[in-house]
Amino acid sequence: MLSAAWLIPATAAGDVSGRSLIPLADFPREQVVVETRSARRHEFDAWRADTPRTREQGLMFVHEIGAEQAMIFVYDPPANVSMWMKNTLLPLDMLFVDSNGCVVNVKHDAQPGSLAIISAGMPVVLVVELRGGTAKALGIGTGDRVLRPSAGWPSGAARHACP
Repeated sequence: MLSAAWLIPATAAGDVSGRSLIPLADFPREQVVVETRSARRHEFDAWRADTPRTREQGLMFVHEIGAEQAMIFVYDPPANVSMWMKNTLLPLDMLFVDSNGCVVNVKHDAQPGSLAIISAGMPVVLVVELRGGTAKALGIGTGDRVLRPSAGWPSGAARHACP
């Protein structure tokens, strides 16, 4: 089972499955853009979890993230991803994104510490975690598009209208 993303302060010490926590400063970073159906464009400075170890740790033990910050989980190939909020200290919104960049499911305000399983119910390539309440405040929902400009993702061939 894959755990939900959690940000780790650079000075935090802790343990994830018997290993030391990775300092937040060591996570790769990139811009993530959400384009809504209402023609709004929202940019986020994201930490990227793209290895089994960084995906396992995510945003564990983080007390706060900014309104324009995010954590993205990258899966290649697409996977049926299950998340939870174990060791997560703040509420999060989770955007589950398919291989076309379309948001296929949104979990609003996932509760800190909950062991309830959260999933899209279908294979996804990204999970974008935002501070709880952000998706609702910005009008982000299913059918919106997520872009990773520095990765050139999704490719031109995949950039068709989201359902």
